[in-house]
Amino acid sequence: MAQNLQKKPSKGILKTSRSVDGHDSGPSTSHRPKEQRFDEMNIMETFHPANKDYGHIKINEPKTPYSEHIDGATDPSDELDANLLAAKLAASMNKPPRCVDSDEEMEDEPEEVRERRREFERKRKMHYKEFEAVQLARQLMAQDEEEEEEEGAKQEKANT
Repeated sequence: MAQNLQKKPSKGILKTSRSVDGHDSGPSTSHRPKEQRFDEMNIMETFHPANKDYGHIKINEPKTPYSEHIDGATDPSDELDANLLAAKLAASMNKPPRCVDSDEEMEDEPEEVRERRREFERKRKMHYKEFEAVQLARQLMAQDEEEEEEEGAKQEKANT
């Protein structure tokens, strides 16, 4: 192991510039900063051997089943008929809306199912009134604070 530490590398990865080595003569070479150039071929040979694939695998996946129209034209079946659409809209406007809570459905239900439905509807209505309850609670809290301040002021007057 100690022998390996004493060995010098046979070839470095940095190339030295000629102007830095002093091969180029002239007054401007002494004032220029040193440049470093990399021996890219040596780096490629060292860190990217030809027989190493780095675990990259080509995955062959099937093509997406969606296919677009190449010519850009739309199928005649995709086009909407304005008259047919207008007729369907007019027919839907004339129908009365279907009510979910109809009395006919409730008559067929047993008493306990009807009671559960009524309880659910009551809780749902209370849930939607929760915002109003919070507003009411805030008003009551504000009134309590005002009353406490008034009582505190009365006690201060009585103590003085």
